[in-house]
Amino acid sequence: MNVEFSGILLRAADNNRSVAVSATTLAGALVELSDTFPSMRRVLLDNAGKLRQAHRLVLNGELVPHPDITMPLGDGDQIQFFTAVAGG
Repeated sequence: MNVEFSGILLRAADNNRSVAVSATTLAGALVELSDTFPSMRRVLLDNAGKLRQAHRLVLNGELVPHPDITMPLGDGDQIQFFTAVAGG
């Protein structure tokens, strides 16, 4: 499976726009990404280990409004993370 990053997450991934992971669930992918890029954990996850609400997950081109960390993932899946931008 491939995971793509942009914005602040791109920096947390050491400027790797795309990273291959072998996890079979979203929880496994988040752990694998955090192990590979330690700074990713504090940017991507909240204190409870859940995906921060500021990030949007797109799976195979479709927005997943409320991603469940137990959701299964396959070898050919494509995940994209987008971070909401706020300002005033």
